[in-house]
This record gives sequence, structure tokens and C-alpha cells, in this order.
Amino acid sequence: MKSKMKKTLKLAAAYSIVSTMVLAAPAYAAETTGGTSSTSGNTSSSSSSQSASNIRVSFPDVPSSHWASKHITRLAVEGVVEGNELGRYSPEQAVSQQDVIIMAIRMMGLESAALQSKSNVALPFGEDDVRKDARPYVAYAIDQGLIDLQEEYTAGKKWGTKEAPREWVAKVVIRAIGKKQEALAKAGTATAFADNNKISSSLVGYVNAAVELGLVNGFEDNTFRPDGSVTRAQMATFWSRGEKYLVNPSNRILTGTVMAINGSKLSIRDKNGTNRDVQLSSNAVYFTYKDDTTRLSASDIKLYNEVYVLQNQGTAYFVEVTNDEIPMKSIEGTLVSVNVNDLTASIQVAGKYYTYELASNVSVRDLNGAGLSLGSLVENSVVELKKHAMIEDAKVSQIIVKKAPVNKTVNGVFQSFDPATMTAIVKDRDTGALETYTNIDKAIFSQGGKFFDPANLFEGDIVRVVVKNDKITGIEVVQQVVEKRDAGKLISISEDKTIITVQKAGDELASYRVSEKALVVLGDNQFGSVRDLMPGDEMKLEINQNKVDKITVTSRTIENLTLATIEDFNLEKKYLILKDDLGKLKIYTISDTTVLKFDENALPLDTFKTYLVKGKRVNVVASQDKLISVQFATKMEGTVVSVSATTGEITIKTANGVNQTYKTTSSVFVNKYSQSLAKLSDLRAGDYIRGFFDSSQENVISISVRETHLAHTTSIDSTGNSITVQDLTGGVKTFSLFALPVHKNGTAVGIGSIQLDEPVLLTSIGGSVESVQVVDAVRGKVSSVDAAAGKIALVDYSNNSQLVEVGKNVTVKSGATVLASIAVLNPEDRVEIVKDSSGNVTVLVIAPEKWSYLSFDSTTKEITFMRRTIADKPNYFLHNKAYVHQGTQTIAPNSFVSGEELTVYFLNGKVLEIVKP
Repeated sequence: MKSKMKKTLKLAAAYSIVSTMVLAAPAYAAETTGGTSSTSGNTSSSSSSQSASNIRVSFPDVPSSHWASKHITRLAVEGVVEGNELGRYSPEQAVSQQDVIIMAIRMMGLESAALQSKSNVALPFGEDDVRKDARPYVAYAIDQGLIDLQEEYTAGKKWGTKEAPREWVAKVVIRAIGKKQEALAKAGTATAFADNNKISSSLVGYVNAAVELGLVNGFEDNTFRPDGSVTRAQMATFWSRGEKYLVNPSNRILTGTVMAINGSKLSIRDKNGTNRDVQLSSNAVYFTYKDDTTRLSASDIKLYNEVYVLQNQGTAYFVEVTNDEIPMKSIEGTLVSVNVNDLTASIQVAGKYYTYELASNVSVRDLNGAGLSLGSLVENSVVELKKHAMIEDAKVSQIIVKKAPVNKTVNGVFQSFDPATMTAIVKDRDTGALETYTNIDKAIFSQGGKFFDPANLFEGDIVRVVVKNDKITGIEVVQQVVEKRDAGKLISISEDKTIITVQKAGDELASYRVSEKALVVLGDNQFGSVRDLMPGDEMKLEINQNKVDKITVTSRTIENLTLATIEDFNLEKKYLILKDDLGKLKIYTISDTTVLKFDENALPLDTFKTYLVKGKRVNVVASQDKLISVQFATKMEGTVVSVSATTGEITIKTANGVNQTYKTTSSVFVNKYSQSLAKLSDLRAGDYIRGFFDSSQENVISISVRETHLAHTTSIDSTGNSITVQDLTGGVKTFSLFALPVHKNGTAVGIGSIQLDEPVLLTSIGGSVESVQVVDAVRGKVSSVDAAAGKIALVDYSNNSQLVEVGKNVTVKSGATVLASIAVLNPEDRVEIVKDSSGNVTVLVIAPEKWSYLSFDSTTKEITFMRRTIADKPNYFLHNKAYVHQGTQTIAPNSFVSGEELTVYFLNGKVLEIVKP
């Protein structure tokens, strides 16, 4: 170990002496007397001494179709690269480190200085490590800090002839173009390449910088391959891409705009406004900026093209068109007037007026590129006029309308009004778009020609908005969907649940008759019925034709105790002591107005007192210490927290947020609409249930589960006010809508809003339907699915493309089977998408079936297919919105030929779609 350490120290000392000697010497070697060309393909000639006669624009082994042809040609014309003694470039040959250095010195414009230094250079490499012609370049590269001896020293390895690794090339290129500091700033940042750990820690910053500047890329497998060799074609590409970052670019480069073309002579105006003439060489090459391989001809160079030219002594050998678009000057302003006859346009810019002449073929377009006529331009439009930037007194050839003043009338549905900001939001009834209007003058609101206070506008009211020149000139209230609105605290409900009495502000009492289809909205957008209301509820009422159509409970400030336990009752003093579900004792007084009920039946106190026994449970509504109602508890309600099928216990969270545990009988009946013969173990956390007690109030003997499920109407009886539906399991149910809440988007509706064969969402508790929600369906053929964004693109049965946002609360079903997510959907799948008022979405996948046509009865709309098996049902009715087609062409159901095979899609036993091949 000690001898090895001594050897290392000696080597380091020797290296240090050589480095000091080389770096400190005033001259590296005697003046060069000329070099010898190498078989590696790098040259002995310098760019500075390159004359017009020996400028090379092509190599026999680099065809014009070669991917690096443009870059190799560019560097050849600049004198950075030359061919070998046979005139070949050898593009696929690995480039050596010494040749990279020669290219770097030439790119930096330092070749003359390097060759005027010394050729007999004392370098810390072996005699054969660096070619004689390359030694001045390498020595000067060390002097200029392009490479560092301590970094480059490799004992026992040939440095100069070594194939240049990709990471090393990145370092040299970055230093050559003056971006070393940028590389050092990124030295501590890992690259994004999969093989980042293989990149030398000292070179990570250079690789990062080279990638960021677009000089080098990784491979398709996201690796960089730092040790991989670089071909001469790749090296030319690196230098070509890096040229724009050079501090001192070659004086052969000329960039600017072609201002004149006279035969083979171009006049080019540079960025300083100076015109320079160049003669096109007979063997000049021409390229486009659009790709690296397409060649142009001299005739492709047009006036006002932006070009990059490489020239030598006024002769151009390399021309690249960097922009072939006509340079345009833009003037933006507000249109004052257009004279179609004189072809002039006047605009206002920063308070001043200007008039411009228009070209006879002037084009007029909007921001989307749609063509407009000159005569359609409207005063006060924001326009952009474009004319040729290089032609003095050029006429306007393009007019772009950036913003036209809005003049329209919107028939819409009022959404909201903010008096603080005077902002109104209206939903356009034709497009469904939300329109926001700001800085509204309150005086523009009207109804029947008279001023209308916007404070009396409510969501859903129909309005007409008039806009002229971007300014709202009127908002007319066309129809208020609610005739009257009121609010107050519920005092009482009549026994038949048809009349409610509320206490309004100022203690005024008002009684209203409740519509048989009244919609009751409880907290968290839950729908209920009048039976769910409690005295003391703060409510908002919507009244039409003197009946309450909608009741929204805004808060419950009255104390409600569910399943409180009786501790004591004093008949003489009429006080009742209860223990709430938190175990806290409370004392209340029973008055003559206290309603006493067994379940839903009112009883006198003399009868009810037999139930007021210690240990019994009651539900009470109280105001301070006075009881509004006492109900002997026959049931409990809440959300399931846990279920133990072993012990028969169930824990629920009550409306008060308290967990309560109840015992169930061994024969407890579980009533679940979606599952016949359900058991206690079928209950899940989160289920909302209603449990009924035995006479002792100790055990739960039956449980009903609240569910919302999708069904489709199969018949509608408007006279009897009833509907028949079929659910996804094939179950059929008929029920009356009398006294049953029916709503759509939170608004109470009647049976007239329910359509045949269309979906409805039924909310039931056990087998009893509590409410009906009318929903819209989107049906069609899936085009694509973005599961991450929660979007489905489809073509509906009117052949319109739709993008449906289903979000995250989506259930995908095939019949009654629940699928994983919308990711299972495939293009060509048929689906029905239903969204409820809470934003929950059901996607129903409709499977195709192959059937052979037999006949069609146009009177009954019944189609008959040939049986595939003896058990097949052959006759089916068409869906109310059936789509029968071939391609996008709708066809008649009786146009098929007997025996013709068709693809059929069924929805709830009806033919929804027939596809003829």
C-alpha cells in the first residue's frame, strides 16, 4: 500500500512539473512550418488561409439526402471541416478527441493564432498520442482553457486518437461557445436521462447545458450514453447548432433580408440596416430552415426572404432561407370607418386618427381565420392592419378583426346578480353558455315597460338581455318562474300534511297550502317530503297559484332530540326529564300545545302518559325548555358506521352526528330495493337506513335501506298520474306520483316532464319510492376516452360530436354489473350517460347483438327477428328514440330484407339502435 502511494505521489509530482512547464512557457514551440494531413479525415489547412478556389461545398461520401448534409456543408464552407487526402468526409467514422479540438479552434476563429504559436509542443502525452498537425491546436486549446491538463491526463492511454465520448464532446462544445458558467450552475442537478448515474459527476453540468441549448439529444430509450463515441456527422451537427451562441462568429456569416435580386447577385440588408451585395457561386448550395435535408435552388430565393449566407470575399457558397414569410408591419387600432369605393380604412390609435390605403385584393379575417367581407366591418371593431414591412408606401393587404363590438339579444335564464359589483350572470337558452355582464346600470332592468328591482330576480327567471356596441342597454324580465317567494320559521303542519304555518320576520304568521307535488330540499341537497319537516325549521318557500311548490330548509335552530331516553315524568307538574344521546340530562315542560304522537298518530295526554315510562325512548322537538312535540320512538335513522353479523349489532351515525349502537333480532328483515333476500351482512358503511323497533324499543326487527337507482320508463299514465319503470336488473315497478316529489335540476315538475323510454332516478327507502328525479340522457358511439381527465368523446344519434365531462363521481354499468371505470370503454362502444342534480354520473354500456331480420309492423312499431335458439324472444318494440341507420344515413326499419343480418342494441328490452352493415 505504501509503495503504491509513493508511486502515485511521484506520478502526480511529475505531471505537475510538466503542466507547470507547459502552461508557464512564453511559447509552446517554434513557428509552424506546415502540417501534414491525417488519415482521420481532419485537415492540415486552416480556415483563415482557405481561398475561394478550394472552398468545398460537397463530399462524395455525403449525398444531399444525408441527414447531416446541411450541417456538414455549412462547416465545410466555413473551413471548420475538410476532407481527407482522398476528399472524403467519412461521416459515420468516430471523431477523435484531437479532431474535435481542431474543429473547436476553427469554430472559435482562433486557427491563425493557434498556428502562429508553436508546433513542437511539450504536452503531457506520449509522442504518438497527438498528431503533429494537431499539436498546435491542442496546445492553444489548453492555453485558452478549452481543455484542462488535469482533466485530460490519462496515464497509459492515447489521448489524441481516442474516440471522443459524448459527455466529453458536450464539455468542449459548451466551453467553445462561451457557456461554461451556465454549465457550472447546473453541475449539481441530475439530468433527466435514465442512465444519469453513468455520466461523470464533473460533466453533468455540461450535459445539462448542452441539452437545454438544443445542441445534443438523448436516445429513444431516454438514455444519454455518455461513453458512446460521436461520429463526424454528429460532431458537425453539434457545431452547426452551437454556432449561434459563439461570442465571435465567423466573418463569413451574413444574415439579413433579401432586398434585391439581380441575376445571380443578391442585395442583403443586415440587422443594422446596411445593404451588402453577394455574388452567388455557380456551385453554391441552398437549404431551407424547415428541415435538414431539403435542398432549394437559386430560383427559390425570393425578395424579402430572411437568409443566412456563408460567403468568402463577396461570393456566396451556402444560402439557407431562415424565413420565407413576407415581413409584415402591423398597426392595431379601433375602426372608425371603411370606404369600400375608395379602398381606404380609418382607425384610431392612442387618440389619433389615421387613414390607410387598402390593396385591391385585401383579405379580411377574424381571429379564427374565417373570411369576412370588407363591407361587413363594423365601426368600433378592434382591428389589426398588416402591410409589407419592406415596401415604402405599401398598401394594407390584410385586415384581422381582433374584437368586433357585440350587438345581440340574449334570451336566457337568470342565474345571479351581485349588487356590490353590479354583475349579472345569465345562461343563454340557445347555447347553454353562461354570459357574465358587469358594470350594469340598475335602471336598465324592466318588466312590462316599467322599472323592475333586480333584488326581486331569482335563479330560473326568464330574461331578455339587449347588448349594443358591447354595452348592455336593457335587461327585460320576461317571466318569473316563481310567482311568489317567502321565508320564515315553521310553526306547525296540519295533520293531513297539506297546510303549513310559518312565522315570518316581525312575528307575522302566514299559512300556505302545500302542493301535492311539492319538492322538499333538506340539508346537503337531500330531497325529502313534507313529513321530514320539523317545527322550528327555517325555510324558503316558492309559491305558485297559491300553493307551495318548493320548500328549502335553510337551518334547524330548534332543538331536536332523536331517541332520547326518559328518566322521569311528572304528570301533575307536566315536566319530562330526558337523557340525550350524549348522556346529558335535560328538563322540558309539556304544554297544552305540545303534540303527542305514537308513530304518526296524535294522542291526548291521558292516553299518551302510559308511554312516558323511565327507560323508554322518544323523539322530541323543543324550543328552549318547552316541548313542541313528543313522539314515542318506533324507529331509528342514520348512516351505517359498522355492522357485526356475529353479534347482531349495528352502529349508525344519527342526524346529530352521534354514533348509536342497536341490537337486532336474529330474524331481522333487511329491505333493500337492489337486492332481494338481503341480510344484515349485506349492509355497508355509508348506507342510510331506517330501522324499526320491537315493542320494547330494545331490538331492531326490520331495516330499510335508502338507495338511488337508475330506471327507464316503459309506460306513462297521465290520467292516473302513475308511471311504470324497468330497472337495470329487468325489474318492473308501477307507482303513483300523487304526493310524491318529482323534480328536475332541483325544480319541482309534474308527470308532463317525464318521457317514455327515458331515464329517471328513483330514491327509495326499502321498497318504497320517496322521490323521482327526471334526468337527461346522452346516447351514442364512443370516439375516445380520457380516463384521467374524466371525459368521454362520442358521436350521438344525431351524428353530432359531444365531449361529456363525467368527472370522478361516475359509475359504469353493463346491465346490473358494475365495471371498474370509464377506462374500460373502447371506441365504437354504445353508451348512455346520465347525470343527476348532484353531479353523480352513471354510464350504461349497451352491448351489441347479431340478429337476422324477419319483419316490421309500422303501426305498432314492433320488429320481428328470426330466432337464434328455440328459447329466443323474436318480437321487440322500437325504443321511442330508436336510431336505425347504415353509416350516417338514417333508414326505415321496414327497408331490410328478410334474413338480412343486423347489429342490434337493446335498452331495457327495446330496440335502441340497428346498424345495417
